[in-house]
Order: sequence, then C-alpha cells, then structure tokens
Amino acid sequence: MRLFGLAGLLIFLGAAAPGGRVANVPGDIPYSCGTDGRVARITYENGGWVVRAKAKLVWDGRTIRLQATPPSSGLRYVSADDAADPIMIWTANGEEARIYELARNAPPGEAEREVTRCTRVRADAAGPAPAAAHGEGGEHH
Repeated sequence: MRLFGLAGLLIFLGAAAPGGRVANVPGDIPYSCGTDGRVARITYENGGWVVRAKAKLVWDGRTIRLQATPPSSGLRYVSADDAADPIMIWTANGEEARIYELARNAPPGEAEREVTRCTRVRADAAGPAPAAAHGEGGEHH
C-alpha cells in the first residue's frame, strides 16, 4: 500500500526545503556545442509541469524564449514566440542536448534540421563553467 501519492511527496519535499518551499532556482546551465565548443545556456522556468514549463535559451548571440512540449523522452522545448521563424527547438536527455530549427512555413511532416549537438558542462569536471554568452545569465548563488 502506498503511504502517499505524488501530492504527498510534493508536500514532504516542500517541508524539507528551507522555509517550507521547494527550491526551484536552477540558474542557467551551460552546454558545450558542436566541434568548436560554442556555449549554449539554458534556464528552465516554472517547474516541470509541461503546461506551464518555460525556458530561456541563449545561443548564437540570441536569447530565445521557449515553452515545453510533450517529448517522446527527455525534455523538449520549442519557440514560445508564435511568429518565430525559424522555430527553434531544444531537446535534452541526460547530459546531452540538441538544437534544431524548423521553418515556420514547413509542410506538415517535414523533419526539423539539426543545428548542433551539445554536452552539459559541469564546473566540477572541467574547471569553472564558461562565462555567460553576450552578457546573459551567469552563475546564480
């Protein structure tokens, strides 16, 4: 018999956090992308509930607002701007991530184009995390 369901687990975790709240401030997470090691930074917002989950991707000199979509596995976020062209897509599974794009007027069923593959940068494994790209983000303490 289960002692408590998901709601009970969330209440338990909330009580265990300082001030009785679940800490959900991951800051931005750096990824090294492509063969040239360019940096992408992702900041997840509003928790993991796909209906409300948002993210901010700093990539290639741009800040791209994203919203969560149901993934087949891992995480999947797409451009939140309804007029974005191309539509940018961020997928992540474990330590690996990919950035894709898809033309706004692409025919139904057309596959998105892979822009780059990325690997999460961990400060403890590779020295300090890379500096924020173009003045965005930075480590939050």
